Amino acid sequence: MTPNKKKAPTEAPQAVNPLPSGGALAGIPEKNRLLIPVLLAIVAIPLLVHLVIIDVNPDEVPLIGLATYGDFFSQSKAFLLFIVILLIFVFGILFRKTLFQKADQIPPAYLAASGVFMLLTLLSAVFSEYRSIAFWGIHDRAEGAVILCCYIILFLYSFSVCRTERDTRHLVVALGIATVISSVIGFFQYIGHDLLFTGLGKALVISPWDYDKVTNLSSMSESGRLYGTFYHWNYAGSFAAITVPIFLVLALNAKSWRSRILLGCVTLTALWILIGSTSRAGLIGVAVAFIFGLIVFAKMIIKHWRLSLSCIAIVFVAVIGLNIASNGQLFARIPTLFSDIISVFQTSKQADYLSKLPVKDVSVQNHTATVVTQSGDTLKANLTEENLTFQDGNGQTVKMEKKNGAFRTTDKRFQNLSVNFVAMGLNGNSIGMCINVDNQPQFFFRIDSNYNLQLTNSTGTAKIDSLETPPSFGFAGKEKIGSARGYIWSRSLPMVSKHLLLGAGPDTFVLNFPQNDLLGKYWAYGTTNMLVDKPHNLYLQILLGEGCIALLAFLTIVILYLFDSIRLYALKKTYLPREILASAICLGITGYLGAGLFNDSVVSVAPVFWILLGAGIALNLQNRKERLKDLSQQS
Repeated sequence: MTPNKKKAPTEAPQAVNPLPSGGALAGIPEKNRLLIPVLLAIVAIPLLVHLVIIDVNPDEVPLIGLATYGDFFSQSKAFLLFIVILLIFVFGILFRKTLFQKADQIPPAYLAASGVFMLLTLLSAVFSEYRSIAFWGIHDRAEGAVILCCYIILFLYSFSVCRTERDTRHLVVALGIATVISSVIGFFQYIGHDLLFTGLGKALVISPWDYDKVTNLSSMSESGRLYGTFYHWNYAGSFAAITVPIFLVLALNAKSWRSRILLGCVTLTALWILIGSTSRAGLIGVAVAFIFGLIVFAKMIIKHWRLSLSCIAIVFVAVIGLNIASNGQLFARIPTLFSDIISVFQTSKQADYLSKLPVKDVSVQNHTATVVTQSGDTLKANLTEENLTFQDGNGQTVKMEKKNGAFRTTDKRFQNLSVNFVAMGLNGNSIGMCINVDNQPQFFFRIDSNYNLQLTNSTGTAKIDSLETPPSFGFAGKEKIGSARGYIWSRSLPMVSKHLLLGAGPDTFVLNFPQNDLLGKYWAYGTTNMLVDKPHNLYLQILLGEGCIALLAFLTIVILYLFDSIRLYALKKTYLPREILASAICLGITGYLGAGLFNDSVVSVAPVFWILLGAGIALNLQNRKERLKDLSQQS
């Protein structure tokens, strides 16, 4: 208690008029009360998992084939974010004198960029073709304009309430709690026992009134891979890209062994999330943060090279140990990462991917579906009220026999093709036809009351008029790079020119992407039954959703912060504890931005990024003020 008493005089000027002594907040020190909303956000939003059953927007129904959808992650987290923002407004009203009395106001450049981002985000939603979705987001992401504006409010509020180094450390403690809990959940997912889908887990994540609505519920994790509480392992990788650099830097610079051991353990849990998720985007984010850290701490590393080598050896041993614990998953993903990077700069020999597919065209006319194989042979399936018959391109009958529920032939030209009938429609109560290639369902046809065929998706709810290849830019023959990110980016970049200024609207990517490019999907994914719902790139996501001006505003915020951090902390030989903390947060922000090259913004992780960004800017201003004060005293 004595150290706190000694610090009180220097912190006393920050106190203002006394707050009410009663109520739930009575036991919390006054200077920390404004932190409550951001502490709630940084702990609870990443960890919250709860079933929310929603009515799917009519514009989405044809794509996903569902009228209602049960979401465990995004909708509940978005709702909690609304509660946090509501708390921020309540705290802003109740403690307005405290909130607006802060001596250091946010620099005008950050404030202007934030305002521009919010304005362009709202305008993009207003003028979007899919206005409702643009404001509230799609069914399983919930990151529309309203949520994006909530991020900015969270960012500005975090800057305003992080007044001291200790305030920022409270955020780091909260982040550590979220990291440890998620890593424990992730461990059980990794070994094939997802706690979220045990009897107790279901009772926690499903409301009693929704329990009887859930059927055939199973874990979304794969053995040997975790997603924690982040909806997908890629987003667990983005979270790890933030937490690994932060806790590693703090652990290596801790002053006491007790703090070093505690922070080291948290670092290991963050590393476990990174390795267990097998997210290459997370690995890239951590690598970017590591390189940035070498630049920032170069002089200190050289000055204490023996200690630096010892720390690197400890981290290396820890990584080896975690890799062994993960059955080699970490190092198994690294070679594919390097091979993808190398292939980007190589000349592709498969630029004409259509010539590599077993099928090069599929069409339909009235009662007949036509498939053209790569060898040029044509198979026609003719459906009538009486039966299903088959012919080749010359009108000759192709004998097909029904085996194991599908029509097959011994004709060598079409041995890899088979046809069967499938259930279709929103309730699966209508019949459709499917053409299988190598025993995999690839091309679906809806059957109307007159036995006419219509090319459709696997649920029979979307109309596909043709398989014409959409415009593409770059990545020719390299569509499979980065788990088909090359394909997504090549089809997404031509969309920019149509929505350059205001974008197509937040979270409307799935509705604007050329989903009917079945042959392109076949090449990239090995299946036509893939719904591309995100660009897998944070910056392309903003560009396509909110437009180029919003992207420039976002880049202005992060670039100003990064350059400010470099000026303050790069190439110093010694660091004060508050400078170590600020540098750690900067590396965490850098890790997230690096992972953003291959991952999107998502409500599971983005609030953590925006909170730390606001706190990082506030801490930079505090450190600059202290540095100027020290220089004035020395002079």
